[in-house]
Amino acid sequence: MNAFHEFGPEVSNSTSPPHPRWPRVIGTVGIVLGVLIFLDQIDDLWMQLTWTEEDWRLILPPEMAALMAAALRPTGWPLASTVIQMGFGVLLVVGSLGLRRCRRSGASLCRLWAWLAIAWAVADIGWAAWLLSRYSGDIPGVSLVSWQSAAALGIGFALVLLLSYPVFLLVWLARPDVKAEYSSWLE
Repeated sequence: MNAFHEFGPEVSNSTSPPHPRWPRVIGTVGIVLGVLIFLDQIDDLWMQLTWTEEDWRLILPPEMAALMAAALRPTGWPLASTVIQMGFGVLLVVGSLGLRRCRRSGASLCRLWAWLAIAWAVADIGWAAWLLSRYSGDIPGVSLVSWQSAAALGIGFALVLLLSYPVFLLVWLARPDVKAEYSSWLE
C-alpha cells in the first residue's frame, strides 16, 4: 500500500454516485425544527395547566389578567393539543432522520408531516381568530379597530411562520429531480 492511499482520502471502488447534499441539509433543519416543536409544547403545556389569574397579574394589568384566564381553552384541550403537536415534532424528527439516511420512508414521512402541519396550522389559527373575535370587546382601554388591526397582523404573521417550512418541504420534495433521487433510495 502506498503512502498516499494510507494517509490520503479514501477512494471508493463503488460505481454508485454519491448522494447529493440536500438530504443532509434538509434533514438537519427538520430535526432541529422537530425538536423545537416538541420542547415548545412542554413549556406551553406547563403554562396552560399551571398558570392562574394571579400568575397573569404578575405581567399584565388586572383586567387583562382576568381576560387571559377566561380566554384559555377548556382544560382537556391544552393536553390534547400539546400531545398532538408533540407527535408532530416526533414525526418531523423521524422523517428528517430518514432523509439524512437517504431512506424513501423519510421523504414520505416528511410529506405526511407537512400536510398535517398545514392542516393543523390553518385549524389552530382559525381557532385563535375565533377566540380573539369572541373576546374583542372585552379588552379594556383598547379600541376595537386598533385591536382588530393588530390581531389581523399577528394572525397573518403567525400563519406565514407556521406554513413556511411545510410548504417549502412539499415544494422541494415535489421537484422532479428531487423526486427521482429519493425514489431511487431504499425503503
